[in-house]
Amino acid sequence: MDATPPLPVRPASRADLAAALAWIVLGTGMLYGGWSMDRLEAQNINPYTAPGLVPALLGGGLVILGALLFLRSVRATAGGQSTIPTSDGAGVALASGRFRIALALCLLYGAGLVGRGIPFWLATFVFVFAAIAIFQWPARRAEGKTVRGLVVAALCGAGTALAVSLVFQELFLVRLP
Repeated sequence: MDATPPLPVRPASRADLAAALAWIVLGTGMLYGGWSMDRLEAQNINPYTAPGLVPALLGGGLVILGALLFLRSVRATAGGQSTIPTSDGAGVALASGRFRIALALCLLYGAGLVGRGIPFWLATFVFVFAAIAIFQWPARRAEGKTVRGLVVAALCGAGTALAVSLVFQELFLVRLP
């Protein structure tokens, strides 16, 4: 058997591990906070409209996704692999740029569109359409399918806006701006 020394752990694996633990902690806090909120049972409130339901579900989702990221980073660490190419820094720069774009889109949606006079469904459509169009643009352009990519982004945006609006208004009985 070949006794090759293990490859050094690369920064991306360590960063994924730290991020996974942070997501798990945040998700656990949200899950606990949502679960411990008053369910308003004494007022005969529909269980689907309990104030802590959505935060608890989102927290549970963060815990699950954080655990998956944790497992992936442990495997990458054990195998000496990196989830982001670090030899020339291009992968880290790409991931950092994508993160900044995602953060800007989220801030624009949350602070600039929702509650500023335009309907919630339209703000949601614009956000989803922009996110898909921006992140898929390089691949679609390389394939020569930019129009198709924009159509797909528009359809996803319309479907998401419709589904989210209906779920919140009809199921959770939340009036949206």
